[in-house]
Amino acid sequence: MVEILSDELIETMKPLENPKFMATKDSTGEPNIALVMSWTVYTDGERLVYGEFMNNKTRKNLEAGNNELGLLVMTTDLDNWMIQADFESYHRNDELYEFIAMTPLFKYNQYTRARSVGVAHPLWSSPNYKISKPSVLSSFVKAKLAARKIPAVKTDEGNMPRNVLERFNRMVAVKAIAFVEDDGYLSLFPSFGIVPVSSNRLVVHRSEEKRRGLELKDGQRVAVSLVTLEPAAFQVKGTFRVISDSVGVIDLDRVYACSLPRPGVRVDLPMLERV
Repeated sequence: MVEILSDELIETMKPLENPKFMATKDSTGEPNIALVMSWTVYTDGERLVYGEFMNNKTRKNLEAGNNELGLLVMTTDLDNWMIQADFESYHRNDELYEFIAMTPLFKYNQYTRARSVGVAHPLWSSPNYKISKPSVLSSFVKAKLAARKIPAVKTDEGNMPRNVLERFNRMVAVKAIAFVEDDGYLSLFPSFGIVPVSSNRLVVHRSEEKRRGLELKDGQRVAVSLVTLEPAAFQVKGTFRVISDSVGVIDLDRVYACSLPRPGVRVDLPMLERV
């Protein structure tokens, strides 16, 4: 564990206020990304644990045997690391559950109670990729300029409601992209250079992807998490299209709410059509 996670990363995972994103996949290889703030390192120093609640799709993916997962750990100063891990199992009524139940998120909040504790074994972690405020501004402006050159298209699905579209246009919103690598593990990274072309298309400035040595392929399925300070969280899914080495487009076909009162509900369809 010491060789996989640095002391700095272990300490970063402890505070509740530090954002942590979790990426999983289903049996078809469709990625899913969720904000899961409760991830931390267990006292044995060898396992990662989180309190499971309101993450039905994530749980379903893992319980189906799709054990490869990815984590993105961030600080409020935009330091960030990626972890790839193997999911072990869910626990209840044992020392692991008690450990999570005593953390501030679950101990002092009457509205949150962990249904179980998920346990994972880390396999690899990235170095700390610090993101400066000037680079946030630069990638956002470059994405805005690129969006002017991308045509809009009409589709029946994947259209973001106005409140989601407006939030994607904010530079200060945290956005993270997840996708499945060739080896089956999930990679994910923050990207402030994501802005809408239209209600069903996002343009991506690929600076953070390339900086990490990652390579999104044309036609690849991606999931994007959007988190704002309200707090409000959404997830969109779609197909990545390569425009150039520095610009890509995501053609959306799914939009989900990820916060109360109805986490996991599709919001790109009229209410009567939602399943």
